[in-house]
Amino acid sequence: MTGARPTAHLPPSDRMVAFTDAAVAIALTLLVLPLVDIVPEAARAGEPATAVITDNLAPIGSFLLSFAVIARFWSVHHRLYGYEHRLTPALVQLNLLWVLTIAVLPFPTEMLASFDTHVFVVPFYLAVLLVCSASLTTMTVLMRRTAVADGKDEGVPETFVVGSLASTTTMVIALVVVLAVPSVGPWALLILIADRLVEPLVRRLRGDPADRARRRPGPT
Repeated sequence: MTGARPTAHLPPSDRMVAFTDAAVAIALTLLVLPLVDIVPEAARAGEPATAVITDNLAPIGSFLLSFAVIARFWSVHHRLYGYEHRLTPALVQLNLLWVLTIAVLPFPTEMLASFDTHVFVVPFYLAVLLVCSASLTTMTVLMRRTAVADGKDEGVPETFVVGSLASTTTMVIALVVVLAVPSVGPWALLILIADRLVEPLVRRLRGDPADRARRRPGPT
């Protein structure tokens, strides 16, 4: 008998992905609820219907921004689990962390709409996005390594890993900028669209995958 710890037997990831999709759908629905509450309040105050839009541009903008952010995260998650992969306990835990950040995101979104000038709000919002992106990137890297170790050609490609790392890097940059220069405020969010510019740097830092494979020591 050996002292090795047995590997946990996990089913295919279909149930986990279905659970994740449901959590994302609920989070997207929660984003719009504060906007729905605005309508009866405006009606009771006797405001014109157009005022519901013109007087609430900040909440509407925050809703659209966060909807786009969650949709983009879900799209990446959807494509990631479309590749051939083997579910591991680490992936399950990371996926739960990712779901947590998606579920929490409506909270800082509401803060962004209500306290847009407060210096705490934008860093808090970006910090949630960073944890979300970092957990997704870690899943991507782990799935890539597992696919390479298992010799699966249909696993996560290197280009996908580079894109995920670049996205997380831009969020780190945006958070650092808004912490260093608080007056930038929500404008720091524009940095998030620069991930394509960061990809060449990430690709250069990671080097050639073939070279890494040749340098990796073989079994003894």
